[in-house]
Amino acid sequence: MSFHRPLALLLAVTGALAAQVPGAKAPAKPADPAPARLIQEIGAHSELLRNLEELCDDYGPRLSGSPSLRRAQAWAMAKLKQYGAVNVHEEAYDLGRPWTRGIARARLLNANGQALLIAQLGWTEGTQGVVQGDVVAVDVKTVAELQAAAPRLAGKVVLLLDRPRATAAEPADLKAHAAALTQAWREAHPALVLLPSEKDYGLLDMGGSPASPFSSPVAFIAKEHAHLLQRLLLRGITPRVEAELGGQFGDRAVQATNVVAELPGTEAPGEVVIVAAHQDSWDLGTGATDNGAGSVTALEVLRAVNAAGLKPKRTLRIVLFSGEEQGLLGSKAYVAAHASERPKIQAVLVQDTGAGRISGFPDMKVDAWAAALSAAMAPAQALGAVDLPYALSGGSDHTSFFERGIPAFSPIQEPLDYRTHTHHSQMDSFDHVAQEDLLQGAQVMAITAWGLLNGDRLPHQVPPASP
Repeated sequence: MSFHRPLALLLAVTGALAAQVPGAKAPAKPADPAPARLIQEIGAHSELLRNLEELCDDYGPRLSGSPSLRRAQAWAMAKLKQYGAVNVHEEAYDLGRPWTRGIARARLLNANGQALLIAQLGWTEGTQGVVQGDVVAVDVKTVAELQAAAPRLAGKVVLLLDRPRATAAEPADLKAHAAALTQAWREAHPALVLLPSEKDYGLLDMGGSPASPFSSPVAFIAKEHAHLLQRLLLRGITPRVEAELGGQFGDRAVQATNVVAELPGTEAPGEVVIVAAHQDSWDLGTGATDNGAGSVTALEVLRAVNAAGLKPKRTLRIVLFSGEEQGLLGSKAYVAAHASERPKIQAVLVQDTGAGRISGFPDMKVDAWAAALSAAMAPAQALGAVDLPYALSGGSDHTSFFERGIPAFSPIQEPLDYRTHTHHSQMDSFDHVAQEDLLQGAQVMAITAWGLLNGDRLPHQVPPASP
């Protein structure tokens, strides 16, 4: 941490709030009325809840490369035009072969004979009919351990208790690690791989991408049913499982698209602040918290700025990415396609951690960004957004920008039941979103975006190394 950073933060916050402090000696600047107008506009006229209900209930799961996502993107473009956006368009990139979910069923053929709750891992091959196999539990943490275990996995139903990851002793080249892992699974040739869910109460996880290392069928299994298989094994009983997975790839590669729209700036229209979210979702639920909430918030920010009659100095750009769930594919493609424009990006705000209230933004451990971010957030203190931790955050589309030195932030949100229940599960539905939380989040995002649209220019900086 820089020695001068606390002083810079203090000065930024003091300056932003000086007009509100009775008897302050600092020269008072007229308070910007825009934050209050944004709070009022969103509080009184928000279309957040209606839009989220339409997105989830009318268009449903939005798997990248699927017709349902294309319909949802057309819906979003129509909304953006209705809200006054200009230059509303789609930008395409190569996704690869799309994937479609099919039947997923499994049962024990011995012991209690019960049905097992499973869901196929995305972008993996199906079973091509019914398969049967004895269960073997495997706890492998490296590619070398998987290679050693391979001779006893052929034709088995592998309950994978841990996944091989790159180690410090292995090459730093992640592509080489991925290739070695893919080859190890090909040589193992199991009949089926089962990944225990990390959630309780029969809730499943989901994941997968075109870069999946698995060459055999793979499915998530409910945690409780994984425990059942383990208990039988510990008692010397070998579970035998019958399963069928019908997920399959499309015949040919396709393109996916990102949705882009703007409100032009009045003084520096070539400089942009991007407010973004990923509109794609996993398909066990309807993607309300991941990331319908972030998508409708991005729409609401533009609607509110325009409806309140505000004219930002810089251009407000809304981007709804696709392919986030497959490895940030949409945002990576966007950053590559806009290489010449990167120096003109003032900042990027990406909401993607559920539908809880926003308490602040990590400053990404870049001292040069902290003061401007703090000043932009200051008017949101009345909404409870006060946290500015000296921390990195990753795992969503802001990372694609941050890795290029572009100021990019994702808010800290109240977790609620996001990680434990809704994230990537069959329960990610409209029922798990509260209107008051959505409103507060949109107000904080709009206020912070407004401050960055009109505040001091943020420098681009090579990101710090992760601790």
